[in-house]
Amino acid sequence: MEFFLDTASIDEINRYKELGLVDGVTTNPQLLSKEGRDPLEQVREIAAIVSGPISVEVTHTDPQRMVEQARGLARVAENTVIKVPASMVGLTVARRLKEEGIKTNITLVFHPSQAVPFIRMGAEFISLFVGRVEDFGLDNREHIRRIRSMIDEMKSPTRLLAASIRNPDYLVAAVTDGAHAVTMPPVCWEKVYNNPLFNQAELEFLESWRKLPPRVREGYESIALDREVAQNAS
Repeated sequence: MEFFLDTASIDEINRYKELGLVDGVTTNPQLLSKEGRDPLEQVREIAAIVSGPISVEVTHTDPQRMVEQARGLARVAENTVIKVPASMVGLTVARRLKEEGIKTNITLVFHPSQAVPFIRMGAEFISLFVGRVEDFGLDNREHIRRIRSMIDEMKSPTRLLAASIRNPDYLVAAVTDGAHAVTMPPVCWEKVYNNPLFNQAELEFLESWRKLPPRVREGYESIALDREVAQNAS
């Protein structure tokens, strides 16, 4: 399982890279526009600090212009992967890019049927949007297992990327149901580690501990310092 970060922010990438949570990065036009910089320079900078795949998306809708833009984006850095929509037009574009050896990430997949021809051709990634359907009262987490099963059944090199992860349950589903990789925005990692049950339990433990007189706590709390002093003395 690989963990990608869904952002175009250099600061966020550096922060989560230090935590070991950036095997790659996924961007889209909306994320790049938020940074307010030249998008190409932003992508180059991301690719310079992340060795794994960097997904960048085409912004044209005409097939020929999509292919031309994809060729240019593929030259920005060796680790760029081109995001192509899971549509009939996207299928045409992905086939041409495959013939040219350009890696693709098929995006905006909401149902396994969309993924079938792309899996068959061996696209590098299929991005199943897990969380966005929640806005419409739907739940498509079961599609993670179904698409992974399709990939295995067709013996395809395609890798399933669980995308649009919005909460900890979606993260767990991605891991347990067979996704090869998951991409999460920083805000979702913040949710994972801002669990109210954890926060309350930690607070209770510390409050109980601080009820002890300082002289009683001193030895326990300064044990590391005592060891360092002893080592320096020797």
